[in-house]
Amino acid sequence: MRKRYLCALFAALSALFVAVAALQTRNNLPTVADSRPLILLDAGHGGFDGGTVASDDTVEKDINLEVTTDLSVVLRLLGYRVSTTRKTDTALDDDPTKTIRERKRADMAARLALYDAASLVISIHQNHFPDASCRGTQVFYSTNHPDSEVLAEKIRQATVSRLQPDNRRACKAGSKDILLLHKTTSPAVIVECGFLSNSEERALLKSEHYRRRLALAFADGIVQFQPT
Repeated sequence: MRKRYLCALFAALSALFVAVAALQTRNNLPTVADSRPLILLDAGHGGFDGGTVASDDTVEKDINLEVTTDLSVVLRLLGYRVSTTRKTDTALDDDPTKTIRERKRADMAARLALYDAASLVISIHQNHFPDASCRGTQVFYSTNHPDSEVLAEKIRQATVSRLQPDNRRACKAGSKDILLLHKTTSPAVIVECGFLSNSEERALLKSEHYRRRLALAFADGIVQFQPT
């Protein structure tokens, strides 16, 4: 019964996506004494830091922001309390008087502070690999909180079930090289939506319709996780 209800709910959300996007402004208003868990959505990179760049000049930071924005709309409609690290093409620290290295450090520090203040974190990124045949969503999780792996697996299962039935990529523990996952104390995952180095998957990621389907799949995984 619950599965049928969720399927119907997500189908309705998908059909109404465009009409309800305007609700973002209203739902961004501060709520007094809101005790709901805070879900932080981190659109990776931004501003001076574009992330990976595809062979056709598609820039990672732009797709990250689009998916994050769509996901925030869905989660708010489902009644969740949501915050985002950025709503525009900006870094969290973009002081032009600093060196790029200093700005990157400051940006990471600002994101980490937001991570640690949240109930759970989903960071959206895009992948890139020399082998252009590589494709498919993959989820990395922080080893600092046991709920991170659970959340990662729920998102993986929902994505495979709804969108990528041939995806065999397992969730992976984040290494020390993934600084935010290594440092944060909150349940946190990084979702690599797909490979910009794969021309077919890149075309999908550039499609508004596909990005919204990704957002719905990720939201389904978060609902299954049942944030508290």
